[in-house]
Amino acid sequence: MAAPLPNHPQLRGNYGPINFEATYDDIVIEGNVPHGLSGSLYRIGPNPKFVDGTYHWFFGAGMVHAFHVDQGKVGYLNRWVRTPKFEKEIELGRGLSLDIEINTETGQIESNRRYGVANTHILAHGHHLVALEEGSHPFSMNPQTLGSEGYGRYADGINGAMTAHPKIDPETGELHGFGYMTDHFASETMTYHVIDRAGRMLRSDVFEAPYAAMVHDFMITRDYVIIPLFPLTCDLDRIAQFGFPFAFDRNAGAYIGVLKRGAPVSSIRWLEAPVCYVFHYLNAWNEGSKVIFDSVDFPVAPNFPNADGSIPVHTDAQGKLTRWTLDVNTGAIDRQQTLDVASEFPRIDDRFAASRHRHGYIAAASRRAKGDGGLFHEITKIDCDTGHVSSWDAGFGNGVSEPVFVEKNAGSKEGEGWLLATLFDSKANTSSMVILDAQAVSDGPVAVAKLDHRIPFGFHGSWRNNLR
Repeated sequence: MAAPLPNHPQLRGNYGPINFEATYDDIVIEGNVPHGLSGSLYRIGPNPKFVDGTYHWFFGAGMVHAFHVDQGKVGYLNRWVRTPKFEKEIELGRGLSLDIEINTETGQIESNRRYGVANTHILAHGHHLVALEEGSHPFSMNPQTLGSEGYGRYADGINGAMTAHPKIDPETGELHGFGYMTDHFASETMTYHVIDRAGRMLRSDVFEAPYAAMVHDFMITRDYVIIPLFPLTCDLDRIAQFGFPFAFDRNAGAYIGVLKRGAPVSSIRWLEAPVCYVFHYLNAWNEGSKVIFDSVDFPVAPNFPNADGSIPVHTDAQGKLTRWTLDVNTGAIDRQQTLDVASEFPRIDDRFAASRHRHGYIAAASRRAKGDGGLFHEITKIDCDTGHVSSWDAGFGNGVSEPVFVEKNAGSKEGEGWLLATLFDSKANTSSMVILDAQAVSDGPVAVAKLDHRIPFGFHGSWRNNLR
């Protein structure tokens, strides 16, 4: 029997794991599932079965939750991502650290890219479903049963790790990604990946960044690959000082890497940028040499210390949606906040990825300053052309996930579709999948698929249309 989990803030409440896997063929629905909505919503997040020693939410073993939707009915199942690390923990009955060792020839710290936690994003690409975590290779899973299929079935031959936030070009079907610290832990090397629509590696090329940093997300446009580098730097000397190598060091400066699509990585240019931190980008596009992108900007890196070991104050750790305009020829940057509400997890209609978008969707928290515990309790739509904002408030103390857009049909105009998210009801201690009309967000859900248990707070998810 596993030992009780430690009394840790990220193991309590709805951050705490559930200790079971379940399958329900037909769960209770309030309202009506939209006609023609047929496919699966996948959600993933940390759900450790064992915890030994210190713990951080980012490093808990991954669990996937799937809502299979078809003909007005919704089925549900959840499964752990059975990575080699997880399977070894099951065998031993205790938690294990990541597989990190010292290279005896170089003296550098190296990690096993196929011994990760696979807990950050779950993405359908072509006929593949892969669980992603930025320190490891993609991990394949069965889209219907969530059975674990392992590393190496997708993008075999990948050099280094791959981000949890790759971008799929809707015109080519190619998936673009990157990894950081490719050569070894704390190295300044990064990798740019391109994978074809069948899941085969086209390129996985190493280049050098200005410094070693945690880089969570990036962007593509029709003409450019954009890799922002913000100063959540990695320094091994900090381990002796603070017990943790990553810290926000604004003295390191910030840079935006610009690479012409199809060009060799040796031609990447690093342009100086304002210092802040960004976990997630809504989208980007270019008009000639002008690149426009929307991001959630933080003054500091939340959940990480500053370079002197101090912890950022709560008011600084609030992300706000911001529009950047970058001239890649001159390096000139204009930066304007577009939504004055604490928010995160931005999404668009993915058919418009890498092109100009009008509509964005985000999890927001207008009541955060009123003591709502930091939860995102609103799903918000912003018209990026007019600035008009509409929201659905799930209620004080409740939490919503990242909203995922699903078009009504292949020919629908941008924004004509549905927003799918999970909802945690703090009073009932249960979770649901909610479906909102993306054109009438403030009207609230048109359907709620209700579980009799909760889904712990997680990170990201995606929709996969049924293949007919």
